[in-house]
Amino acid sequence: MRFFIFLLVFGLYPLLAHAGSVEIVPRAIPAGGTALLRWNGETPALAVAKYNGRLLYLSPQASGAVALLGADIDAAAGSYPVSVTVSRASGEIETFQSFIEIRVASYPEERLTLPPSMVSPKAADILKRIGRERAVLKDLFSTSTPALLLDSVALPVRDPVSSPFGLRRILNGKPKSPHAGIDFRSPLGTPVHASASGEVVFSGELYYTGKTIILDHGQGLFSIYAHLDSLACSGGELLSQGDVLGKVGSSGRSTGPHLHWGVKLRGDRVDPMALMSLLAEEKP
Repeated sequence: MRFFIFLLVFGLYPLLAHAGSVEIVPRAIPAGGTALLRWNGETPALAVAKYNGRLLYLSPQASGAVALLGADIDAAAGSYPVSVTVSRASGEIETFQSFIEIRVASYPEERLTLPPSMVSPKAADILKRIGRERAVLKDLFSTSTPALLLDSVALPVRDPVSSPFGLRRILNGKPKSPHAGIDFRSPLGTPVHASASGEVVFSGELYYTGKTIILDHGQGLFSIYAHLDSLACSGGELLSQGDVLGKVGSSGRSTGPHLHWGVKLRGDRVDPMALMSLLAEEKP
């Protein structure tokens, strides 16, 4: 009997040593929310996930690997499958199946009156400019580096919020896209800080958002700082969390000084505050 138990325990040990699991925290998120995808086990040689029609890499950790999952603000409610394929250092390959639940989110409305030219520009040269800028940004937000560079997110300014994420704006009586960021009621010239470490991948002026800085944090995660009065960094610079990247202004389509802070995850518009809370509670 003892010999049988010896064989049972030590015979299974090699299998248990390689055991691993996949978890998603939290399991359910609202449209515009984020979650952490974790592979718990030995550090893999490679870990890849498929989610919402996209392939993404998990960043290796001391005991596993991790990636961020997001749901666009306009994502349809439902249960979304997530598959994770792990390649071990030994050459073994395993696939795990899980899912994340996306729920309908309710956001407030705001009605604004702006000069018609700001809401729906008609000049040919402006429309061409907007088209070029959209193409540049689409290409930028479609890139993804393997490593996840951040483990926390901090507020870029310490001023009151004037417009929350998801606000449904009605401009001159016409419904527009939901507000894909957070507006802070910051005085003109207020220093704006990098919310997390990252590389400056855009520093310039855009028609709608004016003087704008975009940081790449890895794994398709980008933070956006818009309507700035001045820019304090250039493309290619590496910033640490808290570094000053510019000053609050009212450039672009703006009715007064404020900071627009947005986050995109593999092209999905997600809530910066929700991401900040997630990383504070669940360290990658």
